[in-house]
Amino acid sequence: MKIVTTPWKNELFNLIKQSQESIKITSPFVKHNICEEILNIKKSHIKFELITDFKLRNIYLGSVDLDALEKIINNSGVVKNFSKLHSKIYLFDNKKAIITSGNLTNGGLLNNFEYGIYTDEQEIVSKIANDFYQLSSNENTGIVKNEHIKEVRQLLLKVPNEQHIRLPKFDIENQKITDADEDSIILDIDSIGTTFKGWKLEVFKCANKIPNTIFSLADINTFEKALKQKYPNNNHIPDKIRQQLQNLRDIGLIEFLGNGNYKKLWEISTTK
Repeated sequence: MKIVTTPWKNELFNLIKQSQESIKITSPFVKHNICEEILNIKKSHIKFELITDFKLRNIYLGSVDLDALEKIINNSGVVKNFSKLHSKIYLFDNKKAIITSGNLTNGGLLNNFEYGIYTDEQEIVSKIANDFYQLSSNENTGIVKNEHIKEVRQLLLKVPNEQHIRLPKFDIENQKITDADEDSIILDIDSIGTTFKGWKLEVFKCANKIPNTIFSLADINTFEKALKQKYPNNNHIPDKIRQQLQNLRDIGLIEFLGNGNYKKLWEISTTK
């Protein structure tokens, strides 16, 4: 075991070059140039899996490059989305690992002060590999596909240019400052109607009518009767609602909180 501090890009790339079976990474922020370099130096047969935070706001702000994710997918890699992700795990052949504060970006590998550890101690690496597997197979983790990236690109073209500045809020009861919700992106309701169609549009509109940011499956199922009127021949409305919630998660607009609870990752613009 040893300490890893920036710059550690060369160390990362050496481990990638040495890998014979698999490379598994969790990183909330991902940049295209770094992923392109990884794909260029890794052996072609090696399995590459990346778990990131595929929130629409992260993509809008440039923290996650769609080109990077698309490149990985097009090179037989796997990209997954876990919206509560904050860990940075770098796992090689399930035999070596780096746990660090550094993202898969130039800042995380070269410029920022990042700090972590490298280990090849099998007991520790096995635990890390198991934790990665548990995260990858979690029911709240979605698979990012090219179709999702295409839809996000279309949606971002219609995002209002000016996003609200989110200031901290003062919690009077607990006498402390709390962060404003930085996960949401501002959308224009009219543009949603030209981007989404059919069931996805209808379920989005139902979720948008729920006043709270966090809502339950029971909350959105209260719209079952209205959806039945719109789709009278569908006898599986609750199943269809869950399916569309998953579709909205897969394009970074909903976060699955578990136990039938969800979080909206958008606000509707009040200006025209």
